[in-house]
Amino acid sequence: MSAGGSIGQAIKWKYGTYQVTLILSRFPLDEFIYDPATGDNRDDVDNLSPEERARLYRLANGQARTRISGQWGTMMMIIGPRITYASFTHRLPNWRGGERTEEMELVGRKLYLTVVGREPIASTKLFTTVERYRTDGGSLNQYGFGYVRMVSRDEPYGVQNETDNPIVKKYLKRGSGKCIRVLGGATLQQQAILIHDAPHVGFVVGCIGPRPWNDRSAYRNVENNPSDLAVQEIMAQLAKAHGKGSLFVLRG
Repeated sequence: MSAGGSIGQAIKWKYGTYQVTLILSRFPLDEFIYDPATGDNRDDVDNLSPEERARLYRLANGQARTRISGQWGTMMMIIGPRITYASFTHRLPNWRGGERTEEMELVGRKLYLTVVGREPIASTKLFTTVERYRTDGGSLNQYGFGYVRMVSRDEPYGVQNETDNPIVKKYLKRGSGKCIRVLGGATLQQQAILIHDAPHVGFVVGCIGPRPWNDRSAYRNVENNPSDLAVQEIMAQLAKAHGKGSLFVLRG
C-alpha cells in the first residue's frame, strides 16, 4: 500500500469486485484563511480568541472585512473490494454474509472498515482536501460550518465521473469541465456538490478540492496544476473500475 505515491501498476482488476472508495476525514479541525491579495494561505487561525477573531473579520473602524475561510481535510483513496462501512468507531461484527473487517490508520486514528469478499485491498493513497468553512463574515451555522457541504453519515455516498460540467467551467474558466459528481445528497444544494480541481479554496463553495498529500500551497489556475492532477488520478481509477465508486464522510 502507498500513502502518497502513485497507485501500483500490478493491480489485477476484477470488474464487479474491485471499486474505488474515497474516505474523507475533517479531523482534526484545521482552519485557514486564503488571502487573494497575496495568494497565500494563513494557517494559524484555529484557536483565536473571540477578540482576535473579531479583529480578523472587522476593520479598525468597525466595518466588516471579507475573509475566505477554508478547512483542510484528508481523503484516502482505496482501490479494492466494495466497502460497506467506514468509521473511527468500531462496528460490532453483525456483518452480512461474505463481509469481513479491516483496520488501518488514518489521521493518527484507527479506522474500521467492513469489506465485502475475500479479495485484499490492493492499494491506498492519501490526498489533502480543501473545503470552505466559515462564511465570508466569519460565522458558522448550527451544524458547525458556514456553507453547504456533504454531511457525515454511516452510509456512503455514490460518486461518478462527469465531463463538460458548466459550473466547473464557469469557476475555473478553462478545461473541459471534468469533475466527480457526489450522489445521494439529502438536499438540492448537497446534490450539486462535486469533487473538482481547486487551485485554492476560493474555487470551492460546497465542493471538495483534492490535492497532493500535505501540500498546502495555493496554485495558479492553469491546467495540470497539482490539484487538477489529483482529480485526474481519481477519475482515472474510477474509469478503470467502470464507474464503481463511493465516498464516506467520517464522523468526528
